[in-house]
Amino acid sequence: MKVIFKNNTYKSYQDLLDREYKDKPITILTKGESNAKLKKGITEKADVMLLHMLPHNKADVLMNRKVKRTLCPFAKLAQCHVACLNTAGRGGIIKRGETTNAIEVARLRRSLYYLDDRENFLAQLHKEITAFMNKCKRNNKKPCIRLNGTSDIQYEYELYQGKNMFEHFPEIQFYDYTKIPTRKVAHIENYHTTWSYSEANEGYAKLSEKVSDNIAVVFRTKDLPSRFKGRKVIDGDKTDMRFLDEPNVIVGLKAKGQAKKDYTGFVIDVLQIA
Repeated sequence: MKVIFKNNTYKSYQDLLDREYKDKPITILTKGESNAKLKKGITEKADVMLLHMLPHNKADVLMNRKVKRTLCPFAKLAQCHVACLNTAGRGGIIKRGETTNAIEVARLRRSLYYLDDRENFLAQLHKEITAFMNKCKRNNKKPCIRLNGTSDIQYEYELYQGKNMFEHFPEIQFYDYTKIPTRKVAHIENYHTTWSYSEANEGYAKLSEKVSDNIAVVFRTKDLPSRFKGRKVIDGDKTDMRFLDEPNVIVGLKAKGQAKKDYTGFVIDVLQIA
């Protein structure tokens, strides 16, 4: 797979990583101010960081590996990998004549770090979260972290020194969107999840009737509907701080990036809403 990046041509992504990034350190967390939506949640009282990887099995696909490991277990069922927000914003901007950009390469490196070197990945994640927490303490701010920016990893099972990150950092507010209906995280007081809806699969869509969490729905529209599935719709694009939302609502999100062209059932047309 030929790769064109920064006016240079590489035989493959492995060739690119070997030639340009072999000795360069990897930063796992991204500052909230670098993301337009997360930036809205940064105030005098709160700060936020995000962990962005490549969605589903894209890392192994780009590396042309025989075994394709996924970071989003329900991606194929919900068909969200087709229109993933990985392509929204700067992540989807690729210069004419090139095949990738610096953001995708950074997310690829983080994904491979997690997939290929889990122990050291978690150790570094713990170190970076500690640094962020200490910074927030100095600035008298509430630390907030979204670990799954464009992935759906069950971090409740990822243990570092015998504990997951939620247990290591009870003073931090963690939150995520998830498409995994079987996650059992309600007992984790500092972790808030919003279930992500899709009509790409009838069985998956019906789960909305049993989900007690707030539900995120992507709409292909300029104006969000007032209600959906019997629930009030709020504008989820005003802020990314989902743990502040009122209970029992639909978090309405407007289609962005490749999602605008998605017709799998992941993006909902307002005209289809009864």
